[in-house]
Amino acid sequence: MSRSFHQAVILLWISCLFCSCSNQNAKYRLIHNNDGTDALGNLWFHKRPLTVADINAYVDMVANTQVTTYMMCSGSDFLYYRSKYGNLFCDDLNGKLDCGCDTTSYKNFYRYYQNFLNLEKEGTDLISASLNRAKEDGMEAFITYRMNDLHFNDTATHCPIVYSDFWYKHPEFWLNDSTPGWNAPRALDFAHEEVRDHKLAIISEQLDKYDMIDGFDLDFMRFIVYFKMGEGRKNAPLMTQLVKDIKAKTDEVSARRGKKILLSVRVPPTVEDCFNKGLDIKEWIRLGLVDFVTIGIHWKGDPSLPVAKFRKDLGKINIPLYASVDDGGYTPRETFSHGMFRGMASHILSQGADGIYLFNQYYSVYMSEYNRQTHLEEGGYVCRVMMPQLLRELGSLETLKNRNKIYCLCDSSVEYQIRPPSPLPLKVTDQTTSEAEIYIGDDPEKTVPLESILFFRLNKPAQCDLSVNGIKISKENPEYVYLFDMARGLQNCEQEYAFVLPESSLKQGYNKIEFKAMKSDSFRVKRLEVALKYGDVETHGYF
Repeated sequence: MSRSFHQAVILLWISCLFCSCSNQNAKYRLIHNNDGTDALGNLWFHKRPLTVADINAYVDMVANTQVTTYMMCSGSDFLYYRSKYGNLFCDDLNGKLDCGCDTTSYKNFYRYYQNFLNLEKEGTDLISASLNRAKEDGMEAFITYRMNDLHFNDTATHCPIVYSDFWYKHPEFWLNDSTPGWNAPRALDFAHEEVRDHKLAIISEQLDKYDMIDGFDLDFMRFIVYFKMGEGRKNAPLMTQLVKDIKAKTDEVSARRGKKILLSVRVPPTVEDCFNKGLDIKEWIRLGLVDFVTIGIHWKGDPSLPVAKFRKDLGKINIPLYASVDDGGYTPRETFSHGMFRGMASHILSQGADGIYLFNQYYSVYMSEYNRQTHLEEGGYVCRVMMPQLLRELGSLETLKNRNKIYCLCDSSVEYQIRPPSPLPLKVTDQTTSEAEIYIGDDPEKTVPLESILFFRLNKPAQCDLSVNGIKISKENPEYVYLFDMARGLQNCEQEYAFVLPESSLKQGYNKIEFKAMKSDSFRVKRLEVALKYGDVETHGYF
């Protein structure tokens, strides 16, 4: 027999082994994504010089919770390790780079490089230290790679200590189109073969370098800009080929190590949005290029991601599907509260997702500013500080049962030309009834809340006829606006209202909220939320 035949038989055997193992793997995951800067800057521990012991503490804090999978960002083109394809993040090249007259920014950024050197003296780097610890703690270990990070793609800052080498040296590969959104003109344009080859080289280097990994995550949501506006669909085959090449490299490394390395992607929240951005997710899955998919947003959070619709639009394709819970919030920035996090998690899981992907769950404020103490808003019901204790609740409908929650509709903030499928802002007149649907993951017939409260924000004070699922609502409680911190961020003439709902008015699934203006009036509904109170906030969770 020929040598090539023997090689083919071995590869076929390894492939069958991988298929057998993957079929045994549970689809459920609670994924914790660390973007790296939080750890590299040691923000949880008062910005002291970073040590491996600190990295261990970062990872240990999410271990022994419901987290199954630990992802560490590798820095996109702002690399967190010594690479053949670019400078280290914030390396000033022995004083050759700085931030001009902005010495404060220079000192702040240079600290990240100094912390890299601290880890290097201990024989490791951020990625190795964190992912090895994750394995020791019994979690899956993934690298997550931001496919086109735009955080530092702005030459107006005159701070080249944070510029990526390839990007800065090749302005001919910039997008030069401001239409998509923030920093888009200076995004790398993936229509250029050189850009795609550069990304493939970095990803291949990381796959070869880090042998502890169980998977590699391609984060297309950071940032969701790859082609000039309107050119995504025609360029989708280019991105499909790039994912093919990454998959081939992943399989090569898997065969060499004798273990399956998963390839996952994080993409926009609808199949249509994916395709418009040049990401033919259905084709990737059909070709077997990815092992699981996460849908998400860029930053300004969508608390009502269309999980069920995404699954339906994929058709008969059977692949694990997750959705991300992000650190964003309403515009202007109002961070999500504990009750909102629970509501988002319940929404995602009850709509059929196989798990949750936690993005940018920073605990630095809780750890350093509040010294691990709970910080409540003025009314005493609401906590907006992210705390690792939530990791014991968010991953399961069972652990979310009987916990205080807030279900929300997205306020329709558009980012990078992706508009959430939200009915808000909802125009209301006295001529016709206007309606919006809000999804409730709890089953109020099985787990009856002590109280259910409907909150809504109007662009001005107004009176209206209000009903929920055909039941007229009239019991207003203005005090709840204060207790639940719902007046936060009110602008101009906006007005927030709170109504107590009858016990039988809500149901599991979509609930129809109907508005009709009175006295020849008209207004707009800008926010809509339902709070389910199961008990005292100290025992059943802060809102």
